[in-house]
Parts: sequence; structure tokens; C-alpha cells
Amino acid sequence: MATPKIHQLIEVIEMRIPTACAESWDSVGLICGDPSQALKAVVIGVDLTEALLETALKKKANLIVIHHPPLFPKGRGITKLVKGKDSDLNTILLKAFEAKICIYVAHTNFDRCALDGMIALAEDLGAVAKARVWEAPEEGETLLKKLVAYIPTEHYEKVRDALYEVGCGHIGNYDSCGFATVGFGNFRPLDGSNPAQGKVGKFEQVEEVRMETIFVSGMEGIVIDTLKHVHPYEEVAYDIYAVEQSPVMKGLVWGLGYGFVAELKKPISYAEFVKRVKKVFQVEAFLTHQQEPKMVRKIAFTPGKGSSFIRSVGKHKVDVYVTGEVGYHGSLEAARNGVNVMELGHRESEHYFLKTIAAWCKEWELPHSVLDERTQKIV
Repeated sequence: MATPKIHQLIEVIEMRIPTACAESWDSVGLICGDPSQALKAVVIGVDLTEALLETALKKKANLIVIHHPPLFPKGRGITKLVKGKDSDLNTILLKAFEAKICIYVAHTNFDRCALDGMIALAEDLGAVAKARVWEAPEEGETLLKKLVAYIPTEHYEKVRDALYEVGCGHIGNYDSCGFATVGFGNFRPLDGSNPAQGKVGKFEQVEEVRMETIFVSGMEGIVIDTLKHVHPYEEVAYDIYAVEQSPVMKGLVWGLGYGFVAELKKPISYAEFVKRVKKVFQVEAFLTHQQEPKMVRKIAFTPGKGSSFIRSVGKHKVDVYVTGEVGYHGSLEAARNGVNVMELGHRESEHYFLKTIAAWCKEWELPHSVLDERTQKIV
């Protein structure tokens, strides 16, 4: 990638992790700075800290990418920017703005969409990722949507393949799923139109394909942008419907769920798996309970707070659930379901964020630095 403007890099990032896929309570995207400036260098961290800002200044970087948002709606976190003693984060944000440093947050949209990071993490643990971990939808909430698009016959395969490329049609262990029927579409271009087929003022009827496929809620933006970009028509006819049934608990579906469920390539003892986890996450110890399996064959992982996924993990019948924190009662519930829990610490479970963003910067040939701060320690 040639040296981009910061806003151009953000556009590329959000093709991989659309902000629309973030939780409704989350605060992601650019939260500080002028994105019209040319990118100098990137500094990557999990939390916004004084040390992270100092690293950016030292490296002459003008973009900081972090995982945890310092700004939250509904009264959580910072609600105003005033330099003073009330909040160290206020001061850091103001210092960054004054130094013309942009701050970009990739949080739950990253967790839901950065499948390459999950696949790599599973591989580091000696496993193959098979599925995502997700909660059952709340009443009235839909996790899937159906797209119906009408495409000229000769352009059908090009449009179809482009939609599959951005994640449409993923059902369990299958991708590129869809259905198509051939029919006739009709229209009459009016004054001011620029028709790809037909002439202004003349009624037209052409052979078209009605394509049906599904996608994960939150992906509407990238799906419709892709459809309009590849489709030859000036005005594209399409419909989007809510899908009532829940997705199956299989497959690595982009934008759906968190972490992964994985099968070890070769079963190993619990003691050996403990060594592997400590090495991969760079931790000296973790919290667990008395339910320790002799052998580990199937595992699950979610970053950060994993208490809400205890039941979902139990349905997958895993031996070990690796996460940041589940709390006392969550640990007891997991034990009752026969699942060993490894609580690494919230921040410690998100080490993969640093590796994934750094890998992207390396792929795009961008100068970057990583600051791996540990907010909790064993004493």
C-alpha cells in the first residue's frame, strides 16, 4: 500500500471490520484527530495510556489503534473533554489531539469480524477453528438477513461471486450458498437517466436472475455497497428481509459471534495444554476451578468478559474454555456443565488484537509499533 491518508487506511480497515457490526452499546471508529493528513506511522495498543501516547510521540506516529474505547455513550466512560484531574484519559485525548495524532478504536466489530486473527490464534494453540461462540438472540432480534437482488443474466455470476466474497451465503460449514431463478424484469428510463440497457423513454423488458442469499445482521452497508458497485444498472433493485431462524452453531461466519470453538489437531494432556496457553498468551498464571479434564480435545475461546457465553460453550461440549473473565458464579456454572475455565484476565486474553493489527500493517507495508502493556500482574 502506498503511503495513504489516514482516512483511506480507515476505509480499508473497515472493509475487514465494519463498524456496523459493533454492539449497539459500543463506541468504535475514529474518536480523535484529523484523518485527512497523510499517515506517518501506526502505534498499536489495547488501552489508551500515557505510555502509548509517549510511544506515538517518540516514533513520530500520527495514528494510534486501540481495542478498548475510552469514550462510551449513556454515561459510561468519558462524556466531556476537559483537561484536569478529573480523568487522566481526558488529558491523554487532548494531548493526542494537540499533537495531531488520530485515535482509532476497533472493539466488538474487530472481535466479530477479524477471523484471520481467530484462525491464527487457534493454530498457535495447536487447534483448528471450527465455529464461533455466540449467544441466542434476544426477543425481537435477528442475527441473519436475506438479500434478494435482480441481476441481468450476463452479469449474474460476477455479482454473485462478489457478494459471496464479502461474506454472503455462509451457512454453518458451507459458504457460497444461494438460490437463483430466471425471469423478466421491465422498466422505462426517464429523462435524466443513463441506462446500461435500453433507451430513454422506451419501455424495456430484459431477462434477469433473481438471486437470494443470506448475510449477518450488521453487514448491510458492505453488502449493498458491493452489490451497487458490481451491478451494471444505474438503479439496482433489491430487497432485504429479516430471517427468523437462528444460524447453526457451525462454521466461521464473518460478523457473527465471538472467538472460536476449535478441535486440537492431536489430543493432549491438560497439563500440556496449560503450558501451551501460558506461552501463547504470555501469562504466568490464571484462575480456574476443580473441573480439570485429563485430556483436552476440544476448546473454546472468547476475549474479554466471557461470562455471557458459558451456556453457548456448554452446548459445544468443549473440554476447556479460555477467556478473560467469567466471575465466581460463571465459573461454577461452567464446572456444573463439565467445562474447565481458564480466566486469563480481561486484558491478557486480548493479546491477539495486537498481533492481528500488526499483521495487517505488515501486509500493507505500513510502519508500525506495538506496545504490549500488562494492566494486571501476578505478585
